[in-house]
Amino acid sequence: MLEKLIEIVAACVVFLAPAAGMAQAAPGSIEIGGGAGRFFGGSFARGSTHFAGQKADADDDILRGFWLAAQISRGWGVEFAVRRTTTELLQSRGGVFPSKSTLAGLDVASIEVLGMRCWRRGNFVPYVGMGLGVTNLDPDTDDPTVRDTNRAALSLAAGARFYAARWTGFRIDVRARGTYLGKREQGDKGWNDSGRWFADEEVLGGIFFSFGGH
Repeated sequence: MLEKLIEIVAACVVFLAPAAGMAQAAPGSIEIGGGAGRFFGGSFARGSTHFAGQKADADDDILRGFWLAAQISRGWGVEFAVRRTTTELLQSRGGVFPSKSTLAGLDVASIEVLGMRCWRRGNFVPYVGMGLGVTNLDPDTDDPTVRDTNRAALSLAAGARFYAARWTGFRIDVRARGTYLGKREQGDKGWNDSGRWFADEEVLGGIFFSFGGH
């Protein structure tokens, strides 16, 4: 999947090269887009989940999402983003080529708002961003007492837009997210305990449309 995304990005760069100077990201413009990519799951430390007594890993899987963004000034914008993946929670084991049993299905969905800093370079607009949001963790188990939970999250983003025309183009985005899980039931080391966090990374590519601006 990641190799395919790289091929798509390379093809878009070649295709969009003649469109230099057409990039907008103009103040007052609104952007809407959607796409797919890859979710790279992290680990839940021992004691951070109620139904798994040991460390557990979220498997890598397909990611889908959409976003709505507004360009406030030439260099700054704000984005509202929603992303979701359906994966599995695996028992964590060490060793080379370890076998891992499935503990439960796991839906991971995020809703976040980010401040974005961008730089216009013709039809190429790189950007970085930082945001706050909520991650919904929904395990699929046979135990009816196990419920989904909403947790606060921090995110960092880096990516680029490639404009094919004044109003449309392609975007590739790399994002890292830390979701705060709260105090662990076992082995908690206080406020700076890294086991209180679930960290994941995402790569998402998609098509966008831009409206307005001046």
